[in-house]
Amino acid sequence: MTPRPRAAAIAALFVANGLGAPSFLPRLPERRAELGLSDAGLGVVLAGLALGALVASPVAGRLVGRAGSGRVAVAAALALAAALWTAGAAPTPALLFAALALVGAADAAMDIAMNANGAAYERGAGRSLLHRLHGAWSLGAVAGAGLAAGAAARGVGLTAQLVAVGAFIAAAGLAARPGLVPPAAERASLPPPPSEPAGPGRWRRPFGPLAALAAATVGGALLEGAPADWSALRLTRLGLGAGAAALGFAVFMTGMLAGRLVGDRLTDRHGAVPVLRGGMALVVAGLALGVAVDHPAAFAAGLALAGLGTSPFFPLAFSAAGSTPGVAPGAGAAVVSLAARLGFLAEPLLVGALAELAGLRWAFLAVAATALALAAAAPRIVPQSRVASPPSTGMTVPVR
Repeated sequence: MTPRPRAAAIAALFVANGLGAPSFLPRLPERRAELGLSDAGLGVVLAGLALGALVASPVAGRLVGRAGSGRVAVAAALALAAALWTAGAAPTPALLFAALALVGAADAAMDIAMNANGAAYERGAGRSLLHRLHGAWSLGAVAGAGLAAGAAARGVGLTAQLVAVGAFIAAAGLAARPGLVPPAAERASLPPPPSEPAGPGRWRRPFGPLAALAAATVGGALLEGAPADWSALRLTRLGLGAGAAALGFAVFMTGMLAGRLVGDRLTDRHGAVPVLRGGMALVVAGLALGVAVDHPAAFAAGLALAGLGTSPFFPLAFSAAGSTPGVAPGAGAAVVSLAARLGFLAEPLLVGALAELAGLRWAFLAVAATALALAAAAPRIVPQSRVASPPSTGMTVPVR
């Protein structure tokens, strides 16, 4: 007898994935100093994360369609656990770039698969769920950032820290496996393809919404990537030590976690467009505060607001992709993830270049402008205001 899918099992994958990059991103100032990198050089090295993910995303999407999202998610979790320690051990900028590419590839495959599995669960339940699942990711990220801050304050080496985190990710992936949505139930929960006459026009309906969603997701990656990559460096330049500066990322993730704990309720009550627009307004307010007041407390407060405002974007994006008629399992999640990786690839290069030209303080204004554009485009990004009712497939998913 196949075990019933459990939200807790899927959430465990999100927590484990959230621990990955946040376990070393807050300690980037240390790696930057060790390797003698400039701001622009650090941006180039960080692009390795997105480049590895960019290469892996199409492959992961196809694997999800063939083998099922649960199997791919567990395999990717084991790969991420095996690769993570190299981000602390790489002795040169080139090897760090390669290490981050490996981490990015495993992270992307896990991201696509766990979101596809979560979307299948959501379709079966007939109500919004991905906010809470992404909240579990944020919980893992907050824990990873806190662990990084504590390890830095106590002088624990980054490599040793990442070995321990990798062991937890592997254990969580293996423990979650029995409770994931199985391939047959995942396919059965898909909405029926749109009924259109044969001919070239029948491909336009799924392509149009996914193209708009992908373009917006590039911008969403900028919103999430800039605080993750650059908040510790900004706080260091405002006078904080390495341990305290690493907490800047934790503040951003705490705001994101708070938003995702209430995001499902708000989406079910008000719809996706108002939730997305309200979030983008908070991002603009938070980043503007951090730019206008050149003080670590103001920047930290702005990070909390920005995290709260950023919180709904990716849950809404993956939910919209997973419920697009005519899109195969994993394909919608792969499109969103691939677009996100393009954004994460562009973000460190863009912010690093702007930091060299105008200063890191002012580079955050470009991120705020992106949030304004996403607010204006909200109806095109998430046209479905609510999660569709589950199709009549016999699939029953308990909400826990």
